[in-house]
Amino acid sequence: MKETIHLVDFTEKLRSYRTTLAFSYCFFIWSSLMIGLPLLHTSLMFSPWFQTIKSLNLYLLFSILAIGIITSLTLMFYVLARFNMLNFPTPKSSALYWSLSFSVPYATIYLILSILGIWDLMPVAWCLAGGISYTIIGLTVERMMIKRKLILSRPFILMGILVLLMSFPAFYIALQKQSCYYSINSVILWSWTAGQITAMIFTAAIYLLMTLIVSLYTFLKAERAIFKP
Repeated sequence: MKETIHLVDFTEKLRSYRTTLAFSYCFFIWSSLMIGLPLLHTSLMFSPWFQTIKSLNLYLLFSILAIGIITSLTLMFYVLARFNMLNFPTPKSSALYWSLSFSVPYATIYLILSILGIWDLMPVAWCLAGGISYTIIGLTVERMMIKRKLILSRPFILMGILVLLMSFPAFYIALQKQSCYYSINSVILWSWTAGQITAMIFTAAIYLLMTLIVSLYTFLKAERAIFKP
């Protein structure tokens, strides 16, 4: 009887381990692609060949974003399937929370900025929307999974808080009005405000560091599920 109890306990720990580890991978995949690929596009803006591809710049941006979204969602689906998480007994409302949490905040934030005409914040508004999305998931789906012992860590609520805190300095930097120009051979290729371009790079760099923190935290919690006394 005692051995049976230990076996059941180990099975639950193993399930929690797999779930928590899968979320650790998902955070790494999403951030690497959705930050790395746009940074690749940004690097093209400073390249010697930008004058040649300038007319295609907007198409390149949307193409890179589409590739990032499709690739990251495909890889995350593979990870979840590989770790046997697609058939977990989560409430049907979870799917609704996922879809609304990662759509409504983004649409709302960008709509409000458009109505108010605050265009300077457009390049970094995603961090505020993302922080809200992560926090909502942390308070709903993640909370359900904690209660059902499907996961032992709180990566979404942690990431939500960190990203929300990051949005304040990001917005402050983006609102700086000093102009900057990029030229090659004395030919100006584009002009922008120094605040916006700095805020974009700042948020990307800090977001990647935050993802590393959250991924390590989630991984260590997954390890603890198996190896703790």
